[in-house]
Amino acid sequence: MVEARSVSGIKYSLLLMWLLLLCAPVGFAQPANTVNLQPGSQEIRLPLQVYHDLGGKKTIRTIKQEPFTQLDTAATLLAGKTVHWVRLILNNNSNHQQDRYLYAGDWSRIELFIQQPDGTTIKQQTGQLLPVSERSIASSKPYLRLQVAPQSKVLLYLRLQGDINLYKPQRLSLQLQTTDEVVQTNNDRLLGQGIFIGIIAVMALYNLVLFMSVRDRSYLYYVMALAGTGLYFMFYHGFALELLWPEAPIWNAHSFAFIVTFNGIFRLLFTRSYLNTRQTMPLWDKAITFLALLYAIPVAMGLLSYFTPLDLLQACVDLIGVIGGAVLMVMLLVGVYSLYKGYRPALYFLFANVLFVIGALLFIMKETHLLPDTLLTVYSAQVGIVAQVVLFSLGLAYRLNTVTSELAAKVLEKERMELEKEVERKRLIEQQKKDLEITVANRTAALRHKTQELKHTVRQLKASELKLMRINSIKDRFFSIISHDLRTPLATLDSFLNILINFSDRMKPEQMQKLANHTQLSVRNLQALLENLLQWSAAQSGSADTVSFEPEEVCLAEVVQRNLDLLEDTAVAKGINWQLDLPTDLKVYADANMLSFVIRNLLHNAIKFSEAGREIKLSATITEGGMAEVSVEDQGTGMAPETVASLFNQEQLAVTTKGTANEKGTGLGLLLCRLFVERNGGTIQVSSELGKGSRFWFIVPLNKYSSVPETKLLSATTDVVG
Repeated sequence: MVEARSVSGIKYSLLLMWLLLLCAPVGFAQPANTVNLQPGSQEIRLPLQVYHDLGGKKTIRTIKQEPFTQLDTAATLLAGKTVHWVRLILNNNSNHQQDRYLYAGDWSRIELFIQQPDGTTIKQQTGQLLPVSERSIASSKPYLRLQVAPQSKVLLYLRLQGDINLYKPQRLSLQLQTTDEVVQTNNDRLLGQGIFIGIIAVMALYNLVLFMSVRDRSYLYYVMALAGTGLYFMFYHGFALELLWPEAPIWNAHSFAFIVTFNGIFRLLFTRSYLNTRQTMPLWDKAITFLALLYAIPVAMGLLSYFTPLDLLQACVDLIGVIGGAVLMVMLLVGVYSLYKGYRPALYFLFANVLFVIGALLFIMKETHLLPDTLLTVYSAQVGIVAQVVLFSLGLAYRLNTVTSELAAKVLEKERMELEKEVERKRLIEQQKKDLEITVANRTAALRHKTQELKHTVRQLKASELKLMRINSIKDRFFSIISHDLRTPLATLDSFLNILINFSDRMKPEQMQKLANHTQLSVRNLQALLENLLQWSAAQSGSADTVSFEPEEVCLAEVVQRNLDLLEDTAVAKGINWQLDLPTDLKVYADANMLSFVIRNLLHNAIKFSEAGREIKLSATITEGGMAEVSVEDQGTGMAPETVASLFNQEQLAVTTKGTANEKGTGLGLLLCRLFVERNGGTIQVSSELGKGSRFWFIVPLNKYSSVPETKLLSATTDVVG
């Protein structure tokens, strides 16, 4: 008797503790909502006790101490990333265990805490942004399983978290579904969508075979559009998450932006190719192209939402719905216009698209929350697609027959052409026989003419031989002059070195300085001669094209300034002043190296033939013909008319002219100046008067601009001595 009373006391104590646990969180004044389990599935419509965790940081231990408030299931939830806690009690009045699947909506993350009579807590989790392997029930739908013992109650805490707007319902909706109903719904999903995907796959393979047969791109575009349609509905009904990427729920949430874009673009391409809008309807073709380009926007939004913290998925869904609706209407209108223009296959296109467009528009309006979820709005698009596939098959078959007939007509036409070619070939053979006789007679006459031409060629060869002999004579004269001019500075250098080695200790400093200056002048003359010789040798080694020629826009002032810097020591030695008169931003179109060589040689010659303390003027102007004229004018010794006539003529080169300080030259520099200026599309000229100085000027093309703006000129006179 004592033992029985002890056992009864223990049971009573446990029951009392369980009741205290149920009432402790909210006190007896606010008991948790109790939901009595019904025999079948049920939706909880009574006001629920809810706590809004604004920071989303509270745990189950702390949440039990918070005050819950009543919230009607029709009320709109708070915006933002608020975590919502729901508390309720499930009561099983039956004498057997009740198993239920709890569906709370498509939230990003759902956690269920089930408090047991012994005080322990069981946790389950699911949610659309949770990998399938981490969900309590491995399903694309966020289900949680409940088991309530006979004649007992369980206390539930439901944590609802919406990380992105796409997976954050605006209202609370709790459904308790029986195991049989969930299994039946899943079986219906597998059967119905399996049949649908099977139809899509079969028709895609059928059209792919047709494409491989006739190579008509319309079939390939339609295959890709069918593939996109199948992939989208696999995504929509959860197969993509379950079969393709179960561990990538975030990608699954974003994948629709790319799947729908892929599907829409290929539907537009199919419409464009099937109805031949590029040739028959150019305006509609531009509209189709514009819609295809618009799909870049949701793709960009999807990428931004995937790779950055921005939440653009809901806006992306709405935008895709708008673009998709426009695509459907354009497809329908283009089909009507094409049929109006008399294109027979457009009839099948139009009939097939009517049901599809209606169903797809209902589906889009449902997805953008303009229509409620019903069997009509959920499955209308798939019904329309099946009807479209069947009718399109007839249209594509008609198109195939048309293409086959056209191919047969082409074969017959080819055979007819071959027969005509054979007749024409025989006629040509007869004609060729006659032509051959005429050709033989003409060839005989041509041989006589060739004999005359050969005689003329022999005369030309003799003339060329004489010309080559004259050119060789000119080169011999060049080498004679060069050898003479090379020998003198080398002899001077040798003499200076001999004196330096043997008699330096006997010479006065002023004598040594004078001798060194004379030797330096000889070396500089030798250096200038070698530079001109190398340039002349490169130019004479073949055609003018063998010399590197790379024209570009060149700032004339910069080229002039570089060469003035190079010749500064030479000018200072003779006390020469520069007078510059050229625009600072004047550009010419020429090879920079050739232009620099021409300017440097003209300046060097001006220094060479100028007396000490004289002035050299360098100027540039724009000619009326759109060319730049560059002029170098000195006050030197000038030249006789016969010397001027021979300056740019290598055949008349004979005398080496010395400068005012006994500088020497061969005339090669001016020959190269002429070659380089003409290579750049210009000409070079000279005017001179004996004893009064010389003026050399050349013209080269301007840059691409049609006119030269007014600019400040380079300062009037520059004294290089001071």
